[in-house]
Amino acid sequence: MKRRLLTLSLAFAIVLTPFGPAVQAHPSKLTPKAEVEKRLNKKETRVKVKLNNGSELKGRITQSSENGFTLSDEKSGKNTDIAYADVQNVEGRGMSKKKKAFIITGVVVAVAVTALVLALKDPGNFNLSGININF
Repeated sequence: MKRRLLTLSLAFAIVLTPFGPAVQAHPSKLTPKAEVEKRLNKKETRVKVKLNNGSELKGRITQSSENGFTLSDEKSGKNTDIAYADVQNVEGRGMSKKKKAFIITGVVVAVAVTALVLALKDPGNFNLSGININF
């Protein structure tokens, strides 16, 4: 029993180790100008902009200047000039790469835990190329 418990705890430690840095990381809050420049450099121009008056605009950032940027509506093609002083928040649309990585990691962890539980439940059925693994 002690050996199974040790194996199970080591498996969880191995599986959960990659989550350490993700849990400790604190996202940095960028100014709207810095966020727009970063998105233009990375070519991630699809954004949702929340303005100080409470309204939200969606579209693509087409250009940036010293005092503001231009947002193009994807459906109508209408360009809107927005001053950085009027912007409360700029965020990307869709799932970020970090969210996608967490989803994939969660699926992998679930599959690994399920395989481990099944192996511990009935170790006689766990067979690798004719080698039986018994706990």
